[in-house]
Amino acid sequence: MEKLRIALIGCGGIAGAHLNGYKDLHNRGLEVFDLTAVCDISREMAETKAEKIKAFQGRKPNVYTDLGDILKNESLDAVDICTPHNTHHQVASTCLRHGLHVIIEKPLGITMRAARLIIDEAERRGKILAVAENYRRTPENRAIWWAIRSGLIGEPRMIVWAEVSWSPAYWGWREDKMKAGGSWVFDGGVHLADLDRYQLGTEASKVYAVNETFEPVREGRKVTVDDMTMAIIRYENGVYAQWLWTKVAPSKRISMRIIYGSLGAITSGELQIQKEDHTERYPIETVKRRMMRSLDPQEIERMFPRGSTDTFAIELYDFYRSVVEGKRPEVDGWEAYKDMAIPLSFYESAALERPIRVKDVEDLRIENYQSEINEKLGL
Repeated sequence: MEKLRIALIGCGGIAGAHLNGYKDLHNRGLEVFDLTAVCDISREMAETKAEKIKAFQGRKPNVYTDLGDILKNESLDAVDICTPHNTHHQVASTCLRHGLHVIIEKPLGITMRAARLIIDEAERRGKILAVAENYRRTPENRAIWWAIRSGLIGEPRMIVWAEVSWSPAYWGWREDKMKAGGSWVFDGGVHLADLDRYQLGTEASKVYAVNETFEPVREGRKVTVDDMTMAIIRYENGVYAQWLWTKVAPSKRISMRIIYGSLGAITSGELQIQKEDHTERYPIETVKRRMMRSLDPQEIERMFPRGSTDTFAIELYDFYRSVVEGKRPEVDGWEAYKDMAIPLSFYESAALERPIRVKDVEDLRIENYQSEINEKLGL
């Protein structure tokens, strides 16, 4: 197999999950990447990741602390970017200008305007831009996608997502609007937005949201993102979604995502079908088996290469195939752009205190919340 010479840019926490993905591919005989170099402003973190790569690759990648040096000294085909949100547009655009294909962690950019810079650069250079959106690739979420398309819950009507918890610790740069762009409802919310769009097969049209920062100081440090957001999303096919995220709800935790249709409901654990006098229940494992029997071998291999269920391995292999075959990645820049428009629309709606059209956020007509970040970054 042709190998891609790739560099890991950013060696923080999420980079570890990427390395596990590379290792999983390697162990399955899909040795399609040559991890040539790693780069991080912390040499210690970069060295740690380089040693982990050596353990499965058999060769230690070169270690850098400066992006310019790695681009000058290494012969690369692609980069895997795992840096903080506020640097995505700078790092990705620089790599694209050097003729490299890019896979980048979500969200694509810290604002819509920052994300557009990356997309425009990729299109201008004719390079593959993939976004590391892994949630949709779990067997359970693939099964939900299949069940909805197979009509098992009837016509979709409502989604209820709630992630309610108590977490008093200060969460580093993610508590800073200028570095993160927003709270977990943005950072993790792009995952849920992607699931909604993927599984429903439709786009968000309107949102209305409110948010609050109940605890503006954590462990003596200022918090400049929200710690609670409630939102309503209307999708184009008439489906409504209700989201609640917070980490300042003591004692009682809630964690659920349910899709309701005209005939039943489905979660990552169970399919329920409403009958006249009872409810039929099927474990998600049953749905997965039905899905696997219905799909052709080529589609199964695309979804789970060599049987892998490591979602990072799957997205990396999809990126590899996109580069060598010249095809569109499953989650390209535009998919990720629409994903991030939904949670950023929450912030814009809350700032304006009214419902807004998601298209206005995508088209950069509404940027009230984002303007402060864009100004600081010179966008």
